[in-house]
Formats: sequence, structure tokens, C-alpha cells
Amino acid sequence: MSSRRQPSAIRHFMSIVALSTFGAMVFTAAPAIAANPDACGLATQHEMARAFGLTNSVQHKSVLRAPGNPAGVIHIRCRAFAWKGQKPTNAERRRSGLLAGTVATYRIETWVADSGPAAETWLANFPKKLEGLQSRAKAQFLEGALQGRSFTPPRFGLESAIGYQAPSGGLRKLRAFWWDRSSGTLISFNVLEDRDKPVGASLRNLASEIVSEVE
Repeated sequence: MSSRRQPSAIRHFMSIVALSTFGAMVFTAAPAIAANPDACGLATQHEMARAFGLTNSVQHKSVLRAPGNPAGVIHIRCRAFAWKGQKPTNAERRRSGLLAGTVATYRIETWVADSGPAAETWLANFPKKLEGLQSRAKAQFLEGALQGRSFTPPRFGLESAIGYQAPSGGLRKLRAFWWDRSSGTLISFNVLEDRDKPVGASLRNLASEIVSEVE
């Protein structure tokens, strides 16, 4: 009886082997998954608000360079503001909230290498892009009327980080960069908040939720 069952068992075994082999081939041939540069999607609205000691936030994402472009980079901007109490509905109320410490505004930009051969273009241009961003930040915060200073935030797993801060009209402006040359990852934070808050604390809180997730 076992001799009659053997062909069926063999056929079943060979089917499993064939499916496993096909699955391995599909897995091997699949392209690498692109990094996630969407800062708006890497932290919830509650997490973003909590980073500033506030209770609510709204976000708006803009894709400035989509996957597949010849520059070889995915570039996304996340603009948002956080508040507590009544939601500010115009620029005047936001300004009043900023001065009162009940509103914070921020912008996060991320650049990551796209998958595919065009990524080499971005990696080649990466040093120039980083230098340009840092030069403009130095000109604004250190060399102009703001008379600010630089600071070193935690790297959160990336190669390097640098930040700049300065008081401005009763508020505090902060800008910080995180980057990794080998992968072509670059992250920029711009924050505007009440100047009486601990310097860089909100920025570090927000960056701790996002920076290590952009890869």
C-alpha cells in the first residue's frame, strides 16, 4: 500500500520545493524598499504636540521630489504647528500664542537617496547640498543680526548633527541638521517657539521621535 502512496507524497514534496524556490527567486529579484523620508508620517500628531508640551497639532506634507526623479533623491517637507487651548485660526492668533507659549510652529525637511542608479547622482551632490544648507544657517544665526549661537544635539544614530538658535522678537528660532554621508540621509528642523522654554528641549524631543526613523 505504501508503494501506491509514494508517488503522491513525492509530488506533494516537489510542489513544496518548487513553491519555495519560486518564493526565493521573487524575494531575491524584488527591488530594495525605499527609505521613509515622510516626517509627517513618522510621528503622530499627539507625539508632535507632546514634544512641545502642548496638546494638539496639525500637519501638511509636500513632496518636493518624488521617487524616480533624475536627481536621485526623495525630498519631503512637513509643515506643522502645535497648540493647547483654543486652536489659533489666523496669523495674529498664532503670533499671540507663540508669545504666550501656547503655540509652536515647525518645519521638517528630509532628503534620502532614491532606489535605483540615479541615487549615485544624489550621493555625489550630497556634500555640496549639506555645505549650502549649513552656510545659510550660519549666515542667518551666527553672522547676521540674530547674534545666535550653535549647539550640538544628540545624533540619534546618524553620523553627525549641528544646531543653531537665537532669540528673535520675543521668540526663539532654532534650526538643526542631522546627516549621514554614506547613505545620503539629510534631515533639517526649523522651530519657532516661546523664548522662555529651555533651549533646544522641544527640538530634541521632536527629533527623538523622527530622526532615527528616517533611513
